Amino acid sequence: MKEFFKKDLTLKIFSIAFAIFLWFTINPVKTNYYTVPLTIINEESLRAKGIVLNSKAFPEKYVTISVRDRVDVLDRIKDNDFEVTLDLSRVKSVEDKVIAIDTPVYLGRENISGTNMELKPKSVTLDLGKIEENPFIVQVETSGKLPANYEIISKTAAPDTVSIQALDSVINSVGSVKVYVDVTGLNKTLEVKKECKVYDKKGVEMTELSKKFTVDIRIEVGKRIPIVPIISGNPEEDYVEGEYSVKPDNILITGDNNILQKVNEIKTAPVSLDNMTKSFTTPALLQLPEGVRLVNSTREVNVTVEILPLAERTVDIPVDSISIEGRKTEDATLNYEISSPVSVKLKGKVEDVNTVSYQQLLATIDVDGLDEGNHNVPLKITLPGNITQAGEVRVQVKITKGAD
Repeated sequence: MKEFFKKDLTLKIFSIAFAIFLWFTINPVKTNYYTVPLTIINEESLRAKGIVLNSKAFPEKYVTISVRDRVDVLDRIKDNDFEVTLDLSRVKSVEDKVIAIDTPVYLGRENISGTNMELKPKSVTLDLGKIEENPFIVQVETSGKLPANYEIISKTAAPDTVSIQALDSVINSVGSVKVYVDVTGLNKTLEVKKECKVYDKKGVEMTELSKKFTVDIRIEVGKRIPIVPIISGNPEEDYVEGEYSVKPDNILITGDNNILQKVNEIKTAPVSLDNMTKSFTTPALLQLPEGVRLVNSTREVNVTVEILPLAERTVDIPVDSISIEGRKTEDATLNYEISSPVSVKLKGKVEDVNTVSYQQLLATIDVDGLDEGNHNVPLKITLPGNITQAGEVRVQVKITKGAD
């Protein structure tokens, strides 16, 4: 056998080399390229670390794998025979932006050496941001017109804050969170659920955050009505009641809607003027109807009453301004003569007595049943309101018989 193998050695080596050459000529070694989608795994691990991807549109949605092997092997390999993953659990902070792509995994039946595969690119650059969570107060904004005399007592949101979770850049741009309620014609407490609107610091709505939050809104209204002081009794003689006032002069009330519609004023307990000789201020309790509650106020108010001394003024009444009643019409020869001018003393407020003229008094005397002679009869006058007469005035009347 040794002799056999020693014979024609050169020929045998040449034959083997030729066979190898012929094989590689028929089935050469080449490089093929395969496009494989990049699979993202463990994305939820980012949120656990307070990190989020600003965009899921990675710069590399696909990667390229180059494989060098025989043509017959390469022809049996397909794109979907490979799996390439990007493991986001490798991200530890927002600073870890360049992440290596895992080594490709071949899932096919061919026996491919890892050294014959090459991946491009080998890493990706991520756009990472930090997630923050901040609470923002919910502002309740109202529009529309309430009925006359009605006011908003309170407007509340439950919860009164909403917690927004987003990228730190988004959180830093949030300016306000608002809800809007139309209160046109509202005359009772309103409870309604509303969606929040989120605005940036320039007042522009952030639509990506709006309508994510809903709160319960409660708007309470009340009615503002005047306070009417009630006065009783009379001041001391020769004194008169002047102006009076109450502080506060109006008050805000609330209660059942049906009750509020019927209440148009609130009266005080009576304030007595008996035997008063000077102005005074006194506390008085409000007389509240059943079912009515005060808003931000006490039940006690202060009533101020002006007490003024009566002013006295003498008014002269010309004789020809005094009417004579009760003349004997059957005796046309009788003459009636008032012998002298008449003066009347009036009492009242200065501003009242100073404006009275004799024409307003409509002075008259009654001579019914009187015969010829001198008679002393009372003068009757018509007094304006708030004016009194000081003492009685009598008029001298002379009745004479004239020629037939």
